[in-house]
Amino acid sequence: MRNHRELILIAGFKLALISCAAGPALATDLNDADTERSKGIHGMVLLGGGVAPDFEGSTEYAAVPFAFATLRAYGVELQILGPEVALNLRPDAVFQLGPVAGYNLGRDGVSNNVVDRLDAIDGAFEVGGFAKLQFKGLLAQSDMLELSAKLMADISGGTDGARGTVGASYMVAVSERVQIGVDVSTAFATDSYMDTYFGVTSAGAARSGLPAYTASGGIKDVSIGMMANYNVTERWGVMGRMQYSRLLADAADSPIVTREGSADQFMAGVGISYSF
Repeated sequence: MRNHRELILIAGFKLALISCAAGPALATDLNDADTERSKGIHGMVLLGGGVAPDFEGSTEYAAVPFAFATLRAYGVELQILGPEVALNLRPDAVFQLGPVAGYNLGRDGVSNNVVDRLDAIDGAFEVGGFAKLQFKGLLAQSDMLELSAKLMADISGGTDGARGTVGASYMVAVSERVQIGVDVSTAFATDSYMDTYFGVTSAGAARSGLPAYTASGGIKDVSIGMMANYNVTERWGVMGRMQYSRLLADAADSPIVTREGSADQFMAGVGISYSF
C-alpha cells in the first residue's frame, strides 16, 4: 500500500494539493468560454498514470494511477481526487471554501526492506476543509491566480494527528489550445502525524537497525510544480505535471530519510481529460 503522499499523484497531484487538484480545475475554468457548457451540469474527468516515491522520503519510485474528476451543478462543485472528496460551496466566487473528506492508506508493504520492517501505519479516515482566493484577469485576460489552504484531521486513530497545506498557483492560457501553470506550497503536520510517518519506535529500531527517533510537528516540506494542458478538441485534452518537493525539519532529519531515502522527492504524470 502507498502512503498518503503518493495519493497526491493518484488524486490528481497536490497541488497543493495538493496541491494540484487546482490544476485541472483551473484548466476547466480557463476554457469556460463555451456558454453551453458553463450552464447546468458540467465537469471534467482526467485519467492517466505517473511515477512517485514508494514512500515519503524514498529514493525508489513506483508507477501510480493519476485520476481526477470534477462536477458542477446547482451552484456547487464536487471534486473527486482519488480517495479524497471536496465540495466547493462557492465555486464562482473570489473567496471559496468547503468541506473535505478522505482516506489515508497509511504505509505498509513498501519496497525498501529496512523501512518495511518498521511499524505498519494503518489507514485513516480524515475530515477537514479548504479555503481559497481566486483572482482572474490579473496580467492577462485568460490568467488565474489562486491562494489556497487546507487542513485535514484523522478521525479514526490512524495517526491521531492533523496535516495541512498552504499554497499559491498561477495559470495562463498561452493560446486557444494550450494552458500552462506553476504552483508552490508548503505542508505542515502535528506531532502525532509527523512521528507516525517519520519517527522510529524502539521496537521498529530493533527490527530495522535504524536508530530510534521521535519526530516533532511543524513544517514538513516545500514543493514547486509545473503543469501544462493541451486541448486536442473542445472536449478532449492532454495534461502533464511535474513536481519537486524538499522534506524539511524533523521529516528531513529522520533516519528513514537520511539513511534509507532522500529529502528530495519528485513526481510526474500525464493524463487524458474529457470535459462535458
